[in-house]
Amino acid sequence: MSVISFVTASYAAKANDETSKAAAEPVSTPNEPQSNEAKSIVPEEVKPVPKQDVTTETATQQEKIAEPLIDGYYPAYPQTKAPADDVQKKLIEHGEYLAKMGDCIACHTNVKGGTPAFAGGLPINTPFGTFYSPNITPDKETGIGNWTEDDFIRAMREGRDPKGRNYFPVFPYIYFSKTTDDDLRALYAYFMSLPPVKQENKSLPFPFNVPGARFSLWGWNLLFFFPEEDTIDYQSDKSPAWNRGKYIVDSLGHCSMCHTPLNIFGAPKDRYYLTGSFIDGYWAPNITKFGLRSASRYEVADVFLKGQLINRAGPVAGPMAEVNHNSLSYLTEEDRLAIATYLKTVVSEESLGVSPSEQQPTLKRGKQVYVNACIICHQDNKMGAPVIGDGANWYRRLKDSGLTGLYRHAINGYNSMPVKGACVTCSDNDIMAATDYILNKSLSRSQWTDLDNAGSQKYPSNGKDVYNENCGMCHDDGKQGAPKIGDKAIWKPLLQKNMDVLIKQTVSGEYHPKNGGCKHCTTGEVIEAIKYMVSQSKEEGNYSLW
Repeated sequence: MSVISFVTASYAAKANDETSKAAAEPVSTPNEPQSNEAKSIVPEEVKPVPKQDVTTETATQQEKIAEPLIDGYYPAYPQTKAPADDVQKKLIEHGEYLAKMGDCIACHTNVKGGTPAFAGGLPINTPFGTFYSPNITPDKETGIGNWTEDDFIRAMREGRDPKGRNYFPVFPYIYFSKTTDDDLRALYAYFMSLPPVKQENKSLPFPFNVPGARFSLWGWNLLFFFPEEDTIDYQSDKSPAWNRGKYIVDSLGHCSMCHTPLNIFGAPKDRYYLTGSFIDGYWAPNITKFGLRSASRYEVADVFLKGQLINRAGPVAGPMAEVNHNSLSYLTEEDRLAIATYLKTVVSEESLGVSPSEQQPTLKRGKQVYVNACIICHQDNKMGAPVIGDGANWYRRLKDSGLTGLYRHAINGYNSMPVKGACVTCSDNDIMAATDYILNKSLSRSQWTDLDNAGSQKYPSNGKDVYNENCGMCHDDGKQGAPKIGDKAIWKPLLQKNMDVLIKQTVSGEYHPKNGGCKHCTTGEVIEAIKYMVSQSKEEGNYSLW
């Protein structure tokens, strides 16, 4: 495996249930540019004004910061040294605000290891070895105390250390490079005001510690890092809040690091910008216009402050919970709303998420969806929701409604259950996967066997009913590339291949989920559904006796 390939895992894995940084943002925003570089002057409408001296936390904030995490404790922000004058004081305060919103403390603090804030040492597990975050306190021997301001800016802007050596992209410099010089100077002032901590940095694992290993990163940068082209310029046809939000999301916030799928080299797939990806075993959801379409910008902004999912679907879980605590909860209301304003305008090409296969959707995906979206009700019978593990209850429901019926109830809403369980960013496949996971955790082998033996009695047998129960969810509207029923132009070339080929491809899963994704349908039922679709979509011919 090449050095370049390492970044795939280093973006996606953080050990000790530490954070990935899903949406932490900087303070200044690009204003109308006098040059090609975005300026650090903030429009008055959205300029953040900290409500208190951010270098001295209130008792309430200290209590919040010490809140226990599932496996440890959140790190506490250290006190800064006294500034020389008011100008320096404001610069440090601005830098602290930026550092909090960039969630620097998450990766540069090993809470479980007992290291002080920003002293590094956090283990980051990857398939290629364990990497450790560096010490970024101003200690002159083990930290960045000997760095000049230019050294710091070069590291953030170019991804290179003071000796000119490339950093691995586990350090998200491809996003930080978009940060304005003024913001970088403020960050530098803040880090230099921290208490120095003498803690040696750990070496890179083999083979990345071999002399010359970093040279391969020049190739990665040539392919995926374009700092001169990726500046964030002020767009005069957009509102100040929109411009502010874009700057926040795309620079220090580096939301793409978790919410955009990565290619095999660990670089973001820009065509799927912010459409969702996996991080630390959790699903970082689609936060584009499509994913947030049913939520107001105030509801989106409240997720950062209150740590509650949209539509009161439960608490934010996983890495994002830590990001909210360490970072986004410190945002001003103007900044939170600016982020929401921008996100609700983003339009990207959406990837299919779960690839068509015999196991679609998977139990692994289902567990992730369940933990993120379903657990709040199905763990404790909230709002009358059937509890996961209650075999008798789920057996009765599955026997009465069939698997497809349960899918439809979960996707479309049923009785007190809202549409998709109030998960606005979940796809139909996500909900089906979560349903499969709940059933898998609730039914015994004998219950499954009993249902399998009665399977022929549970499901419709004529083509139209099979279609309505199983196929319509995709073929009614042509979702995910499925040929739309009734569209004769689309069906004509399919029928020209003849029915043998069409049925074989559907049943075996060629260019299509196996059995059309219907896990319980017999081959005969699938054929009847195909014949029904053909009868509604053909130009000529009689396929009813096929």
